[in-house]
Amino acid sequence: MEKFLISVNGESIIAVYTDIDSVSRRLKKNPEGLTKTIPATVGYVGEVSSITESENYITVFGHNKKMISVDREANTAALFSPQDQFFFPDLVYLAIGMFANDLQRKGLYFMQSSVVKYDDEHSIMLIGDPNAGKTSMAYSLMKANGYKLISNDNVLVGLDENGRLKTHCGTKMVQMRYGGIKLYFPEILPFVHVDEEDKGRSDWDIKLYIDDYLKSRGFEYADESIVTDIYNITTFKSGDTFVRSRERIDEVLLMYQHLTGQIRSTRYALTGYRFPLPSFEDERYIQDRYDIAERICETTSIYEARGTVDELTKKLGKRNG
Repeated sequence: MEKFLISVNGESIIAVYTDIDSVSRRLKKNPEGLTKTIPATVGYVGEVSSITESENYITVFGHNKKMISVDREANTAALFSPQDQFFFPDLVYLAIGMFANDLQRKGLYFMQSSVVKYDDEHSIMLIGDPNAGKTSMAYSLMKANGYKLISNDNVLVGLDENGRLKTHCGTKMVQMRYGGIKLYFPEILPFVHVDEEDKGRSDWDIKLYIDDYLKSRGFEYADESIVTDIYNITTFKSGDTFVRSRERIDEVLLMYQHLTGQIRSTRYALTGYRFPLPSFEDERYIQDRYDIAERICETTSIYEARGTVDELTKKLGKRNG
């Protein structure tokens, strides 16, 4: 079997042991399948004969039928699957929950959001439902104001010594829907390519990576920052644009929900196993998480933001420029 180490910011490491060829190939040659969702690095250890850890590891082994077991206390998991039937995203979904489980013990959490840094120290965070326009808004703010990208999907956060929300690292790969590129950012069109198998699908069902475009145009990246403003956004093609403050109780519940999402695994399932991803909720840390949510609301401005991408870019850019 082969061994890999997946590390999040040096704060948490999960070992992966596998004898499934497709898993080894993906982790060696295309780790982006994991790092687009988890802000992590993947290291190859080599061939090994035994498991040396007592906690924080995943085994993925070939077997004639699919089976799974998870030990939340030790933070370990065992996946079994026929060699040609393993679905790689299942490993990613399980790993992010296990990382969230380990990191909560250290007061660190994943928040699903886009984050852009607007000066040497500070950033704004964009949260919202899937397809709310977080990526479009992040890119638009970077394009208009020269902001740096911290996260496009999941960002690792905690509180600094002054109780402020601090980012440590975030996912950097950027996907946009083809329909959004055509509607909002036609300047990107010459730099993207729609595969033959995607032609005929709705433009809004086609996701394209724009990382090469961003790098070629000199867009910059960052990791650490203090978040000063959080916007719960929804973008529209047309209509009124507004930014307003929320009631404090709504703010606390919103922050608690976003700190909890990856721990409770409410978004993901192990679809290759037809198995709901176990929650990594641990009662020992529930109060800590709620206290952090309250502290975020005391030190960070939180807003509802609705409207068009262009108008919101002006309002959010002006507010933080």
